[in-house]
Amino acid sequence: MRLPRKLSRSDGSAAKTKGFRLEEATIADVHRAFRAKKLTATQLVNLYLKRIKAYNGTCVEGALDPATGLHLGDITPIANAGQLNAFVTLNLKEDKRIALGFPDRVKRTHTGPGDAKFPDALDRARELDRHFARTGKFVGPLHGIPIAVKDNYDTFDMRTTAAAAADYANDRPPDDAAMVAKLRAAGAIILGKTNMDEYAPAGIGRSAFGGQTCNPYDTTRIPGGSSSGSAAAVAANLAMCALGTDTSGSVRYPSACTNLVGMVATQGLVSRDGIVPLSFSRDRGGPLCRTVQDTAILLEMLTGYDPKDPVTAAAAALPKAAYARHAKQKSLADKRIGVLRDLMIEASRADRDSIRVANEAIADMKKAGAVIVDPVNVQKVIADLVPYLEPGLLPNNFPAVFPKSRDPIDHIVSMAFDHNLVPAGVRGVNLRMLAAQPRGNEARYAISRYFRERGDAKFKSVQDMFAMPMFSGSLDNLKRAFSDTATTLDTPPQTDHLLRMQTLRQVILQVMAENNLDALVYAYTTVPPHIILPNRLAATVATRTEPRNLKAGTVMSDPTLVPGEPALKTDLDTYRGSGASWAVNLSPEAGGLPAIVVPAGFTREVYDRVPDENDPNGSRLEGPKPVQLPVGLEFLGRPFAEAKLFEIASAFEKVKRHRRPPAGFGGLPE
Repeated sequence: MRLPRKLSRSDGSAAKTKGFRLEEATIADVHRAFRAKKLTATQLVNLYLKRIKAYNGTCVEGALDPATGLHLGDITPIANAGQLNAFVTLNLKEDKRIALGFPDRVKRTHTGPGDAKFPDALDRARELDRHFARTGKFVGPLHGIPIAVKDNYDTFDMRTTAAAAADYANDRPPDDAAMVAKLRAAGAIILGKTNMDEYAPAGIGRSAFGGQTCNPYDTTRIPGGSSSGSAAAVAANLAMCALGTDTSGSVRYPSACTNLVGMVATQGLVSRDGIVPLSFSRDRGGPLCRTVQDTAILLEMLTGYDPKDPVTAAAAALPKAAYARHAKQKSLADKRIGVLRDLMIEASRADRDSIRVANEAIADMKKAGAVIVDPVNVQKVIADLVPYLEPGLLPNNFPAVFPKSRDPIDHIVSMAFDHNLVPAGVRGVNLRMLAAQPRGNEARYAISRYFRERGDAKFKSVQDMFAMPMFSGSLDNLKRAFSDTATTLDTPPQTDHLLRMQTLRQVILQVMAENNLDALVYAYTTVPPHIILPNRLAATVATRTEPRNLKAGTVMSDPTLVPGEPALKTDLDTYRGSGASWAVNLSPEAGGLPAIVVPAGFTREVYDRVPDENDPNGSRLEGPKPVQLPVGLEFLGRPFAEAKLFEIASAFEKVKRHRRPPAGFGGLPE
């Protein structure tokens, strides 16, 4: 038993850190402590491992499947659990994992020996400490910074299965994802892999291999998805920053739910090579951190052309940006910011308090000198552009607008001069409708290509993916997301999806140009994170989350939403997306425009959906409940305007800092 004592001496796990406080520390704080000899990278890694050991346990109850030992059935969240289940894998060699008392489930590989030949997080920390002691210099801007990585990023030294209980011949891919390799080259220490929605097509933070991740601000609630483990880990100070991926809102949604800064750059600025894909047209990777400055530092390290991802050709000629310098703004003076009220409507009382938080934050920006255009008139631009940019949209969705007696081209010419001919409002063509276009049949192509490139001897196809263990209710969801019956990309849904991306992008660019805007702003979601679901069966999801369709007989919270119809006479598609967000698809569906979510405040009360067979929607709102949950604002910019977004976000962060650590995950004794 000499190994634990040796680890204690050489790794500094019991050493004093001379006043350094880990909780809420930034990259700059850590580097100052390194230079002042108050902290080493080895000590820092051990401090994070200590917190992971204390807080990474199970936060739900439910029977384990006897064949697999996994939570595949119904679950119940534990209030004030003091645990998060954020990490599924830790970057520790087996002897150290065992000596430090971490469970078998978080070991680096589950498919055989060979673990010892790869340096782990503590090995890398010692190497960096030796370099700094010898040279007095850092190896890069992320020297010694422990980073968590979502489990759909390839890591050559750790299991990568997108949190699935997948039977790979070798669960370690042959090499790193491009973004992971860039982090390592900049001096980052990869601390481990984080839980996610299995293969990413959901927003509840649950997988067969990883189980359920919980929200550190209320462990009975979801932390958002699909980058759930990354968000929970950073929010509770189990890692400095993390990588997530975003197809609809999977970086930005969990950031909004856990009081973090989450950034997705312009499509093409960052390589997606080595990310287990969901959509070749919309997937993006991005950082989640506790501050705008740290987010900027990470993004600065991640950009650049990569021949393995052709989409990055769009940024091949761009100069290297110094985002960290732009993230030091203190003033919003002269910044022109437009408010998208179309994405902050109050369909039910569940929306109300988050809208209040957003309104107060927007008012603070105005007091701080920003020029606020509120509201931005998007409908005029839609009426101008949509009839000819996407000519099939109106006749397919509003056939009455195109009488057979009229020549379609003549009619859309008339629409250009008379916008009253274009159906508008809640029942017409609006921004929410445009952004709600579903993805086409591209997921099967994307994932099949990934499997072929990975070259595993056993796990080769979507059929292998569908054959693995799933938690209750998830298999049908996964099959739909990956278009299991699709045999071609030449389908109307795929064509419509790609066309809509161009239409929506042009609408947003025109709106910004007409109003001379630096950014658009809105609450990322107006509904706080819901209670953890027992399963993902359709009936469960439909009765515990805000409905996409409001049925006849629903009493609207905002009677002006549908004028003259406080009680609906027909069904109303409100175009809510994952997480009940109106805004979830705006950035990705607009061709991958850059967007950043920043903490904006906390709710005072929330309403939760509960089943009610007497309600026309099969559910009713229960509340109000005095629960304080994070609310995030999203800023959306023009292509490759990340520097401008960092200026706005950092200045907003300084106006009134809304980031605060979760109460149940405080400091640990030395």
